Order: sequence, then structure tokens, then C-alpha cells
Amino acid sequence: MATLKETIRLWDEGVAACDKGEFRTALDKFMEIQDPSAKILFNIGTVQMALGQVQPAAKSFSSTLEKDEHLSVAYFQRGLAYFKCGRDQEGLRDFQESYQRLRRNALIDYKQLGLRYKLCACEVLYNTALVHFKLGQTAQCREMLLEAQKVKIEPRHNIIDRALECLERHQTFQPIEMPSNVLFRPASSIIQNLEKKDYLGKAKVVSSITDKDDFSGFEPLRRPKESQAKSLDAVLRPEGTPYRVVRDHMPNSADELEVRVGNMVFVAAQVEGWCSVSFNNKIGLVPAVCLEEMEDKRGKGFLDRLGDLLHWSGKKDEGRIRDSKVPEPPRTKPPSPPVRPDPPARLPPLLMPPKKALPTPPEEDTGFFTPPSAPPNRAPPPLLRGQSDNGFRDNEEAPISPPARPPPPRPPSLASELPVVVKVHHTDSYTCAIRSKTGASLRDLTVMVANKFEMSEDVVTLWYKKDGDEALTEVVQEDDMSDAWGTVREGQLTLWLKDRKDHDEGVSPMQFSKVVALYDYEAKEPGDLGFMEGDVITIMSQVNEDWLEGRSRGNVGIFPAGYVKPCDK
Repeated sequence: MATLKETIRLWDEGVAACDKGEFRTALDKFMEIQDPSAKILFNIGTVQMALGQVQPAAKSFSSTLEKDEHLSVAYFQRGLAYFKCGRDQEGLRDFQESYQRLRRNALIDYKQLGLRYKLCACEVLYNTALVHFKLGQTAQCREMLLEAQKVKIEPRHNIIDRALECLERHQTFQPIEMPSNVLFRPASSIIQNLEKKDYLGKAKVVSSITDKDDFSGFEPLRRPKESQAKSLDAVLRPEGTPYRVVRDHMPNSADELEVRVGNMVFVAAQVEGWCSVSFNNKIGLVPAVCLEEMEDKRGKGFLDRLGDLLHWSGKKDEGRIRDSKVPEPPRTKPPSPPVRPDPPARLPPLLMPPKKALPTPPEEDTGFFTPPSAPPNRAPPPLLRGQSDNGFRDNEEAPISPPARPPPPRPPSLASELPVVVKVHHTDSYTCAIRSKTGASLRDLTVMVANKFEMSEDVVTLWYKKDGDEALTEVVQEDDMSDAWGTVREGQLTLWLKDRKDHDEGVSPMQFSKVVALYDYEAKEPGDLGFMEGDVITIMSQVNEDWLEGRSRGNVGIFPAGYVKPCDK
């Protein structure tokens, strides 16, 4: 099985090849990935579409949806592949499913998932209209194009207007397709960490007493080679006889050296009162009267002494470097440690001798009077006049003792605090899940469902199924809500949501109807809904006689009722 690093590397190479237009190479890279994810399968289908392999592309998009059934763009691509194959009915179903997956949004931006593409609702409606036109359903085609014209966003969507003109002339139009280089891409931060990074770098030899020594690793002490030993000895032992400087000498020419009293120089030759000396890696002339010969106490070279100190032991049981001056370890075994006597057994508490009381230290004279303690077996002193048994006088209040500590609170019932998942099925839209605590009231659940579905609380009615009954029962009061909570299974409660259509119950007839804007209205305050003339607005609730609340182009807000009229059905 391929590693994650290998999978990401092939993924990145396939995307890079596709950017260069090498679709065949990109397809080979993607096909090498074992157990591909939904993103990789989508990339394979997109590259196959670019190569004209429509049937394999449809299968790849089907595999993508098997791993991620909520990917709206995959339904869009598979519908386009079916359309090109001539499978119009299947393509129409995929386009309709893609529009449903948009969840009434104007667009879905897949940038966070690594796909640099925005799937717009108007594009899905445009391709749906094209399939209707191919099937001969002109009325449905016109309806889809008009709906797409209302929700177009970018200038490139003006192709919808041209499609309407083609429809008037009974001419076909081309579908909207995704670019061939729009693929799911791995994150750049992951790509940068594929290669190993040397944060410390490689060590470099800056200075060494050994000539041409570039070793920078770690190893035990090693014996230098013969060539290195000669160069090292030349550094430690310069040629010449050592002399000590007894007089300072300042140079009068470029051939002479400056020396001070106490310096040690090495004389290589002496001619007519002048000595050729070596000092501080320099060679020059110094007068002989300024020098005094000294005894050479250097003895043998450093490497010779090092060789004497280090030698290999010939014994089989040692096999290590040993200093010749270090004596051999003793062969006899060390003596055994002395045996300590066992501690005395501890006596039981009743048999332990009584502890002697320590003498009380004498009290220091602090300048304050300390009353003597009462001797034992003596009656307590009589109470003073006006003093009570508690030690306080009659005109003084005795300290109030603190009340008894209350018992700890009982822990709440776990059954009433455990959260459950409430799954709500809307008859006209989709299913939604809400997290709630067990035993929530009907009012609380109604508010949560209304906020989740962006509906008014007045039109929300909740229904449930009793155990063993397929018919739906309306939740009217709290007793019905308690019966509904009794149907919780494995931490999940299933409810059904229906819109209240009865006008006698006080529900505004404007709710969930559609109106058309008569004039342009610009939002002046936060919470207003701005629109253009001709926009279709879905009414959500009636604020008062003059203002309505509605939704248009993905925005929700309030607007004047005099700016709209009922939509012709």
C-alpha cells in the first residue's frame, strides 16, 4: 500500500502536468494512486473529459459520488458527461440533483476544499434548460432560463440572455462547462514539507592541526596517518636551535625581525654576527649578540610521545587502548560487605514505655501580667456580677454560631440533560438535524426549527409517528410533545415539518408566497433587503401593514410592501 507521502507526490505531479496541458501524463499519475479519494476520482473524471473520454469520465464521477454524495459539482460534471453521451434523462436528473445540493444558495465556493471554482445556480439552471430544449420541452426550457436570468451574478453569465434569443429563433445553444485545468489541488503547505530539510546544516572544519583534515563526524581517537604525522611534527618542531632573546632589537631593514627580551626563536644559520631565525612564522635576521642559546627540552615529538602512551593490548579479553602508565586492575574479588544486625522489633502501642514530658521552659518577662493557670480538681471561679454562663456580660451579645451546612445538592437526572439529535424532515425542501436536550418543550423546539429553516414560527407545525403507526400525529400541546419524546431511539428523535396553510388561524396569506418588485429599492439600514425592478422575492413573514420580510438572491431582510406586487402564477 502506498504511503501518504507517495500519494501526495503523485497528486501534485498530476496537477502540474495538467497545468502544462499534458493531460495524458496527468491521467497516468492519477491512475497510479492506490485507493483514491473522492477528490482524486473527480480529477480523473475531469482529465478524461478533457481527453474526450466521456463514458469513462461518467464512471469516474459516479465513483466520486459513492465516496461523497454531497458534492454538487460532481453531479454537475456527471450530468454534462451524460448529456454528451446522449443519455439526456440521466443528465437531466443529475442537473436537478446538483441544483438541490446548492440548498437555495446562489453559489458554492470550493476554494477551501482545494478546488478553485465557484459553482453558480444560474449555470446549473442553464444546463438544465439545455437538456429540456433537446428533449423538445420548450416551455420548461424557457422557465429554467428565466429563473437563471434572475440569479446570474457575473458578466460571463450574459450567455443566458443570448440563450433566450436562440430559443426565440428555435436554435440550440452550447452548454456551460468547467475549464479542463480546474482540479482539486493539495495544500501548498503539505507540498513544501514533502522534501527533507536540513535545519542544522553540515559541519565544516575551520581549523585543524592536521594538514588537509576535512573530517567533521564523531568517532573515537584515531591514530594519524604517516603523512599527517610528518606534517604535524613539522608544526610542533620547527627546524633550528632554540635561542632566548636577551636584548631588544628593532629592525632597520626589511630583512630583519623585531624581537623582545624573553622571546624564544629558532636559529637556522649564523654568519658574521647575524643569525637567520624563525619567529612567529616569520624568517629574518637578528644580531647574534641579542641571543643566548638555551637547552632543547622538547625531547621527542608530540606524536612520538602519543604513540608511546597509546598501544594495543595483545590480550584477547581486553581489546582496548590502555595507557602504559596505568597499572593492571586487581584480579582478586572484593570482600563481602559486613552484615548489619536486624533492627529491634517494634513494641505494640500498649507496651511502649511512656514518653517523658519535656520540662517547660521558663516564661520570659514580657511586661504583661499573665494570670496563673487554675490547679487541677478545683472549682471554676465564680461568675462576676452581670456576667452570664457564656462568658459575656449582659449588655454584650454572644457571637452567633454559624448555621448548619446545607446538604449537597442532588445531581441532575442524566436522562434530562443528555443531548439528543432531532432529525426534522421538511415535506417540501430537505432534512435537517438539530441538537437539543431531552424533554425540551414544544415552544423551544418550534423556535429552533423555525430558525434553522428560516421560517416564521407561526407557520411551523411539528408531526411525529407513534410506535407501530405509520400515520403522522400533529404535536399540538405539551402532552403530545411528551409522547413524541417517548419515541427517542438511540439518542435520535425524528419529526416532520409542515407549513400551516389555514388562514383562519391568524397566519398571513403573504407568507411563503412570491412577489415581483415594481421599483428599485436600496437598503438604507442594516436588516433591509435591497432589490432591482423585476426581481422575484419570496415572502417569509409580514412585519406590519407597510413592511414585509422576504428573501431574494440569497439575502434576507425587510422591505416596503408598496414596492412589490403579487407574482403571476
